[in-house]
Amino acid sequence: TVVTDRNDLPRDTKGQSGPFNFRTHPAGLRHLVGTGFNLLSLANNHSMDYGVPGLVETLRHVAALKRLGVKAAAGIGMTREEAGRPQAVEVRGSRLAFAAIGIVTNNLARHRAGPSQPGQIAYRFDEDFDEILRRLKGTDAAYRILSIHYGTEGQVRTDRRQLADWRGKAVKAGGIDLVVGHHAHVVRGVELVGSSVVFYGLGNFLHHGTADMRGKGICRDYGLMARVHLVRQADGRLRARAVEAIPVTGTHNRPERLKPADSAARIHVLNYLAGTLGSGDGSAVGMRFTPQTDGRGLFCLPGAVAEAGRIGKLCATWRPAPAIPAALRARIAAACAR
Repeated sequence: TVVTDRNDLPRDTKGQSGPFNFRTHPAGLRHLVGTGFNLLSLANNHSMDYGVPGLVETLRHVAALKRLGVKAAAGIGMTREEAGRPQAVEVRGSRLAFAAIGIVTNNLARHRAGPSQPGQIAYRFDEDFDEILRRLKGTDAAYRILSIHYGTEGQVRTDRRQLADWRGKAVKAGGIDLVVGHHAHVVRGVELVGSSVVFYGLGNFLHHGTADMRGKGICRDYGLMARVHLVRQADGRLRARAVEAIPVTGTHNRPERLKPADSAARIHVLNYLAGTLGSGDGSAVGMRFTPQTDGRGLFCLPGAVAEAGRIGKLCATWRPAPAIPAALRARIAAACAR
């Protein structure tokens, strides 16, 4: 999506007969930043909807918001080097590194960043993905985060490319600590790979003017927020010790949390999808969350209860996820099969 307050930018039709061209006013982004959003992935298949002038507008407005709370933005730039540059963020004495990559419509060369060409780092080009991983791995940081905009729209099952690239290349080979996926507009499963966490798809959070997902069935009618709780290790690295999953509804207009019972049902959906994940050698497991009384899902890694402070308290009464009730499981299976 392009960030601009201009109405005179020419649309890029992207080789499509009926293209969707998305833009948002800087005031909208300013509001999100004011609520606490401070790491921005700019890499997506709408980042070039208004060509290079739109990209320049986005970069200009995002840069202006750094004084209001934006800590880092990544994925597009005036050159390939800039678009693929990992961003460093200092948080409570630890250094985090953040990078972003995403698909470009029809793999258009004019949308892909080059040595002297403005654009985006493009996920479906292997050399771009390999470069992002190399640069992120080579960044001195206690925790590395990679945002990836990719995934067949409406498909809740994780595809083979995601497993090979995200679990295999990014985490196992690249040492990435947190992979955050989006684009499919529906939630996909979550996986624990060693101590790294992979969200294969968060679904929508706030996407004005798009479909009301509430009528799409229990497997597709919600978005997901997450909290990943980190602890500094003796070597200075940060490691995930607990993860919370928070389903949301009303993503086309005004996102809000679901009622506890409805939220817990979506946590069971996440757990159902976790059953499609994991590796045969046990190095990766689908993350199954335990529904809490307020509808959140909670997963605690082994030993988290012994952590001091908030994490130990959070995990004090945690137990592994219960079985999905039979009637609900049948409903979920039918919805997720479509």
